[in-house]
Amino acid sequence: MLNRSQPIDPKFYGKLKLDDRDDKKKDERIIKAQFIGEMFRDILNDNRRQKPSLLTRLHWKRRRIKDTYYDIKNAIRNHIKWFRVINGLRPWEGFSGLISVMQAHLHDYLETEEKYGISLEEYKAEKIKSVRETLEILERMKEPEEYTFKLLRLVEQKYPKYMYLITEYDGGTSYSGDFVAQGNGWTGKESGRDCREGYFEFREGKFVLADSPDIGETERLLAELRQYYEERDAGYKQAEINANEDFERLGQLLKENLYSWWD
Repeated sequence: MLNRSQPIDPKFYGKLKLDDRDDKKKDERIIKAQFIGEMFRDILNDNRRQKPSLLTRLHWKRRRIKDTYYDIKNAIRNHIKWFRVINGLRPWEGFSGLISVMQAHLHDYLETEEKYGISLEEYKAEKIKSVRETLEILERMKEPEEYTFKLLRLVEQKYPKYMYLITEYDGGTSYSGDFVAQGNGWTGKESGRDCREGYFEFREGKFVLADSPDIGETERLLAELRQYYEERDAGYKQAEINANEDFERLGQLLKENLYSWWD
């Protein structure tokens, strides 16, 4: 969406030296002129040879000093405000560095808009709302794993804390399956190919299937484990959907507001 100026709150007209006449009336007061041909060159050259008055030169000097002062002031402000962001940037950081810069700039804009924004109240409120939503999406996108981990934590809160079968071998350790204590053993399911499920006990150092002390409880625990797997799989799929929706929404917000936020 291209840049479109937004209505200014009338209470700022005086500060901005504006009046409440519409643009059409203002345009009617403008006389446009242009130089044509050679006949005006002498006039232009005469004007160039004229030296500005002392007051004019002093005014220019004062304006340059004022501009330099604000340049230095803003440079110091930016170094302080952006130090943490800039200090954390690395060439290999990728998307998180870009998101950090976007967040810092939008936070800076949000503070300025809330304090100094001159748009009509309804436009100002809409800009602030859209910036806050954008910042929320960027915060989620900065840690993409959280799309999945957040949903998986909700699933795991509903079920027992499953334990892993640990297999040690030369050079490493393998974690396999999910098990929950029952009686003197464990009920659960191995992972990998040709996996076994049921009630297991350690016998002579081996993890083997055994007769369950309570077959009904074993079946209940296995059914609960299957439900746990289904909800985890659904969590992975929903996380992908949520991430894609955030990408689409961010694109929409930028398309609709990028030019108007700083207007």
